[in-house]
Amino acid sequence: MTVLLKSLLSYIAVFEACGFSSLPLLRSKIRLGRIFPATQGLATTTNIVQRRASVSGDAPGVQLDDAYQEVGDCPDMKAYASGYKTVFDEVACRFCTPYLGSIPTDLKGTYFRAGPAMFSAGSIVPPKTSIIQPKQPPVPDGVDPTRMVRHPFEGDGAVLGITFGGGNGDADVDKNDVTTDATNQQEQQQSQAVFRYRFVRTTALFNERKKGEKCYTAMESTREMGSDCALGLGNDWHLPLYRHHLQPGLNKNRKNTSNTRAIYWGKRLLTLWEGGQPYKLDSLALSTEGRSRLGGAIRREEDPFGSKIVIDAKKNRALFYGLDQGAKQSEVTLYEFGADFRLIGGGGRREFALPGFAVLNDFCATENYAVFVQPSMGTNAMQFVFNKEPGKVTTLEKDKAALLHLIPRAGSLNSKLSFPIPVTNDAVDANLQFVNAYEDANDVVIVDAIRTECVGAGKQLPTWPWVDTIEKYGSACGVRSLCRYKVDTKSGSVSKECLSRSNCAFGVVNPTVTTQRHRFIYLNIGAGDTNKASPPQGIGKYDADTGAMDIWMPLPHEFCGEPMFAPKTTTTSESSEDDGYILSILLDGGERQTSDLIIFDAKQISAGPVARIALGMMIPHGLYGCFSQDAVWSGDSISRRARLADKVESRGNMWNEVKSDFSGLGLRLDDIDEVFPGLFG
Repeated sequence: MTVLLKSLLSYIAVFEACGFSSLPLLRSKIRLGRIFPATQGLATTTNIVQRRASVSGDAPGVQLDDAYQEVGDCPDMKAYASGYKTVFDEVACRFCTPYLGSIPTDLKGTYFRAGPAMFSAGSIVPPKTSIIQPKQPPVPDGVDPTRMVRHPFEGDGAVLGITFGGGNGDADVDKNDVTTDATNQQEQQQSQAVFRYRFVRTTALFNERKKGEKCYTAMESTREMGSDCALGLGNDWHLPLYRHHLQPGLNKNRKNTSNTRAIYWGKRLLTLWEGGQPYKLDSLALSTEGRSRLGGAIRREEDPFGSKIVIDAKKNRALFYGLDQGAKQSEVTLYEFGADFRLIGGGGRREFALPGFAVLNDFCATENYAVFVQPSMGTNAMQFVFNKEPGKVTTLEKDKAALLHLIPRAGSLNSKLSFPIPVTNDAVDANLQFVNAYEDANDVVIVDAIRTECVGAGKQLPTWPWVDTIEKYGSACGVRSLCRYKVDTKSGSVSKECLSRSNCAFGVVNPTVTTQRHRFIYLNIGAGDTNKASPPQGIGKYDADTGAMDIWMPLPHEFCGEPMFAPKTTTTSESSEDDGYILSILLDGGERQTSDLIIFDAKQISAGPVARIALGMMIPHGLYGCFSQDAVWSGDSISRRARLADKVESRGNMWNEVKSDFSGLGLRLDDIDEVFPGLFG
């Protein structure tokens, strides 16, 4: 079969050289793959397209083979584990051209994504001109176990940015070429994406880089508990229930890696981490400007802040939360900002008491409520006073009902409502990944979320290279299902059903329907037996109206990251909900050892990518990101800003955090433009 395909493709190449321009379509169809019938364990109807190893003969290092990936096949776990390697070289600015397909002309904006990228502490080299040089040089992962993080979630955060449709500035067109018309210029500008990748310069990163050693070890006793911690969810592989030490405020026990989510709102780029303040980044260069209190919205330096944003496109508002945890009572603060990133009037910041010790890592929102699920936690009150290690002083109570809280949003006249969620044997309602929520006409709140099943006790957390076998992965992560919760606010009843048990992860909807009724959910899908945990690998599109799942699976050594919906620039109020594109970072852990950006037509996921762009580096498995159509800059502007950021850092200024406050305002230097917009142009 391989020989036949190579021969056929060779003949096509000859005909193409002779001017037969219609043959590339035939070439793409040959390389696309084939459609397989529905696979047991997926939703009602499943359309699966498997793709050949080489989607393009122009891809560096890619060779044709006859291997296909089916949903039932086991993933290549050594290839997956290679996605947990420290990044030693950042990318200031790189112009990338697709080697498969082309970038759609109606795709404009920037995709930002955060994730852990430094797993051996202190592994980023400072500028040679920096006054302070590390006591120990960087080392490859695994060489010095004392510098390795115990769980990948403890890795220092990095952010990628990929901009489409901004053009390349002055470098786009030869000014002496009078034959280049406006149409050709536009096509040339659209043919490239501008890629950059930088670490977030957090206080923790600076401290460990300066000493060349791991300085933050307070969470390691919890990590060493493995699956005995919170029914296995405490150390869940991708997003553990316990994400930080319980010592409040700014201290050496709570390491803010700023690695969980990148957001762009009000023309500001921020990175979030559960339990610590956000970091503000330059949107073009991705250089770090420092911690931000959001113009004073976060009242104190030590106040915790959540790792989730919900953007209400209908009201043009952004919602966040912060959680102050106590042994007997906790308090959640709900923030609601307008388009200018200022707290809206009439309750833009509101505090609500929650019973007992609360663990909240995510939330969603409807038109009138913010929705939280609080699992039942037990605490040892005496130990809690002296010991703040979460795995030792708290327990997740599987046999007790979690509470679903409906907290009224700013301007709402509703009261806070709390309802117990019925206990079932399959999983505990904790550490949910929320997708979206909305209210129907009968005062029923619909909540879609991804829920992880518990892991059996007595399993140790794997050591680096961590999850290089499916057995090791299963010891650190349970099966993940897409679930729907229905809350009848009149009767107070809560029901739940499993929509798909396909090892789902990172579910998203079209951002224009957030807080409103949605039909389609885009999410990662795992390969292999659906009764066993497997890592995120393919892309699925779940139809909530029909129960159908449309799936595209890559090869066993390839793994897709979070799918991100990007609306088309041509979208109107009459456009369908799936009128847009899905973006994802695909990690190739095979011979290529690199990552690509892949672009799908959101209407036809199983048809495979319409474009594939080599990024020229291996990007570790990431977490959450965002796409903004407002974030469009020319490649020339991004390049200039990146050079400026490198110049500033070369002087050593970026390695020291600004801590000056403005008397009476409680503001940091990096908050000036948030409170006085336009003051400096």
